[in-house]
Amino acid sequence: MLSKLDCPFEVKAADDAGNFEGYAAVFENVDLGDDVIVKGAFTSVKTARNGKLKLALYHDLTRLVGTADFNQDDHGLYVKGQVNLKVSYARDAYELMKDGSLDSMSIGFNTLEADFQQRAGRQVRVIKSAELWEASFVPFGMNPDAQVLSVKSDIRLFESALRERMGLSQKEAAAVASLGYPALRRDGGSEATAIVEELKDISTLFANHFGVSP
Repeated sequence: MLSKLDCPFEVKAADDAGNFEGYAAVFENVDLGDDVIVKGAFTSVKTARNGKLKLALYHDLTRLVGTADFNQDDHGLYVKGQVNLKVSYARDAYELMKDGSLDSMSIGFNTLEADFQQRAGRQVRVIKSAELWEASFVPFGMNPDAQVLSVKSDIRLFESALRERMGLSQKEAAAVASLGYPALRRDGGSEATAIVEELKDISTLFANHFGVSP
């Protein structure tokens, strides 16, 4: 019987290629469903032909969205993968990941060996060995200690435009591109500069200077 274990994640940035990385499962942590996975529990993995873990939506293997490299370290099951943005539903899901609406991952696995133990006054299922099938993007998670670390961002073009057209330093451009105009302060002062005031109307800035909408 295929079991599921959910883990929340946070999208911190985004790129045009669908890349992401983080932990799909955390070892030795009791989740909200009273399950614990021990370190190195995934003794078998069902992979795609490229040797990577399959990624799906809501554990629906008719709705695959990409693949991911994976390894088990001291913390948990680390995955680094790519959502296939050429697939329409995968692209839609990635947009929801970016805005935080689709904020959890869940792994599908078969339990090979487990027992029940008392931990912190609770009876929990301790999963000692499992066969991993896939990792899915889902709306809700059960393990508060598992997070996607990042979704890679390539903002060098934006930073370059800020430097060339707005006269920002490299450090200032990087701060604005990452955090928005409130990150920009000059000469140690607490008040926004004229550039900051201009950046407040970000839609006009993009349209006038870069020819695109934000």
